[in-house]
Amino acid sequence: MSEYPPATQLELIGAVKLEFDLEASGLLIRSGKAKEILGAADIQPITIRRKYEVDGKSYLLEVPYIPASSLKGRSRSLLELALNLPLYTTDGRIYLHMRVVRNSVTDADPYCPIDNVFGSPAIDAGRLSQQGLEYLFNCWAPSRAIFRDLYPSERYVQELCKSKGDCSYITLDDFVEEKWENRIDRVTSTADPRNLLRLRPGVEFSGGITFLVFDLDVCPRRECEEKSAYRDKVGGLPAKFYLETLLKGFELVEATYLGAAGTRGYGQVKFKRLKVEFRPIAPRAEGVAPPLVEGKDLAEFTAKVREWGLWNGLKGLCKS
Repeated sequence: MSEYPPATQLELIGAVKLEFDLEASGLLIRSGKAKEILGAADIQPITIRRKYEVDGKSYLLEVPYIPASSLKGRSRSLLELALNLPLYTTDGRIYLHMRVVRNSVTDADPYCPIDNVFGSPAIDAGRLSQQGLEYLFNCWAPSRAIFRDLYPSERYVQELCKSKGDCSYITLDDFVEEKWENRIDRVTSTADPRNLLRLRPGVEFSGGITFLVFDLDVCPRRECEEKSAYRDKVGGLPAKFYLETLLKGFELVEATYLGAAGTRGYGQVKFKRLKVEFRPIAPRAEGVAPPLVEGKDLAEFTAKVREWGLWNGLKGLCKS
C-alpha cells in the first residue's frame, strides 16, 4: 500500500464578483488608540489615509473604514445562530462553529454552508482516514467568500467635496460625530461619563466580495450528496446554496447591527445598489456569460439572484 494519500482533483470554474454600497448610521469599529492622545475622545473609530480622485485631482484623505473581518465575522456569527450549529472553543473564551478542532473533525457534513463559505481549518487525508471519513477528502475546498475592506464611496466623498467647496477642506470630522455616554452606579448613583466618536448618520461605504466557484459546487459528487443533511436545500447546485447563504447573512446584519454597541443603537446598516457578475476561469466555462444582476436593495437583489441565468449555465457544464 502506498504511503501517500489518494489523488484528488479540484477545478476552479469561475468567480462571482459581488459589489455593493453600505449606508451606515452610528457605526463604531474601535481603533484602540484614543487614550494615547491628550484631549481626544475616549473611543475613536478606526481610520486610514486613502487617495480619492475628484474632478481630475488627487486628494489624500483621512477616512473611517470597515475592515473586511468585521463584516465577515458578524455575518458568520449570525448565520451560525440562525442555523443552530454547535459552537466550539480552543481557548475557553471564543466560541464559534468549526469543522475541525484540534485535528478532529467535529462537523462531517460536506455541504455545511458556514465551513464552505467562510472557511475552516485544514486536516490531512491521513487523519480523515483514521476517523473513517475518507470521503471528505473529495468534498472539501478552500473558502469561497473573499471579503474586501469597505471605504467611503466615491459618490459620498464627491458630495462632501461639493458641500465644502473643495476636497482640501475635508477632514475626519466630516465623517464622525461626538457622542457622550454616562454610566450610573446602581448603588451610589455616581456618574461615570465618557465621550466617543462614531459615524454620522448616512455615511456611505462601497466594497465587494469575490465568491469562488469550484467544480464540486457545480457538479455535485455522489459521496458528498449522500452524506449531507443539506442535500434537499442544495438542490443539486451547491454554488447557488452557498451564495444565497451569504446573502442571508447580510440580511441578518441589516436586521441587527454591525460593529460595537449595537444594542445601544449603534451600527445600523443598509445594503444598497448591489451588483453581481460571473467571470469564467476554467476554459470550459468561457461560454457561461449571463447578464449581470443588479438590485437597489438587498430584498430585490436576492430575489433576482435566485432566478439568475448563471445557474442554468453552470448546470450545463456537468453534461460536457
